[in-house]
Amino acid sequence: MKESVFKTFFYSFFTSLISILLVVYTLSTSSHQFYENLTSHWRSLWIIFAVSALLALSFTVFNYLENWRIERHFSRDISKAMKGIKVENPDINSVSQRIQELTKQLQDATREDTVKQVEIVTEERKRISRELHDSVSQQLFAATMILSGVVGNKKLSSEQMTTQVNLVLKILHEAQNEMRALLLHLRPVELNGKSLIEGIGGLVDELQAKISGKISWVYDNDIKLSRTVEDNIFRIMQELLSNALRHSKASNINISLLNSGNNVILKVEDDGVGFDTSQTKSASYGLKNIRERSVLLGGDAKIISAPNQGTSIEIRIPKNEY
Repeated sequence: MKESVFKTFFYSFFTSLISILLVVYTLSTSSHQFYENLTSHWRSLWIIFAVSALLALSFTVFNYLENWRIERHFSRDISKAMKGIKVENPDINSVSQRIQELTKQLQDATREDTVKQVEIVTEERKRISRELHDSVSQQLFAATMILSGVVGNKKLSSEQMTTQVNLVLKILHEAQNEMRALLLHLRPVELNGKSLIEGIGGLVDELQAKISGKISWVYDNDIKLSRTVEDNIFRIMQELLSNALRHSKASNINISLLNSGNNVILKVEDDGVGFDTSQTKSASYGLKNIRERSVLLGGDAKIISAPNQGTSIEIRIPKNEY
């Protein structure tokens, strides 16, 4: 503020000085007389400087007060407009109305996003509940019935009993895999401050400690994506591993996350039982989610599988979408 006042005074002073000198020069009969008047009459010269300074000071004070008045008036109008009170300035009213419209749109969008998030969580809970009932609950019920039959039948031979016990163990093992797969959906769907590489690495290490199959994990260190894209890829990874655990019965699962030009390629391959991609039932909820998330990120999902030939799922996400 002080610097602005000083500059105003400085420019005003020199403008006034030059203007007065021009007037004196115009009234002089010649340039020689003009020069003599300035050099021989020092008092007149001081008067010129004083008048210039006085004019500059007057203009500076007036300019300062006027700017202060305008700024105060403008601030008051802005304050009123933000409270929804009409003011005389049509431009401020227009800006205020636009701000209120944008604020309402933002509030509506926030509410819609909150409702959508609640719907997603509710749908996920329903899905997990259905799968617990349709898979784990049924498997445990079957194992209980088989064990009840074994205990209640004293005529079973040792070989028959071994067969029944092995069947129960198989069912319980499948139920355990189902539970592990469902637990993936109860993990945080976001990385919570971790990088994408750290998040997937932790997921792989955790699962490797719980299953007999081998999981390999390769990646490029220099992958850079927005947080939103990383969170979505992490969720896709959870879905992929969940499907592999529940359905593939694989001995080996190979995971890679690599740069490929302007894209990032996430690939998961297993040597499990595979499935017929042409069958309607192959389009499970998990695979549907994977495709939808991939499209949402501007990419696509390629699924290659056949019965008894394993499964390969490749997700391509462009880097320049976000």
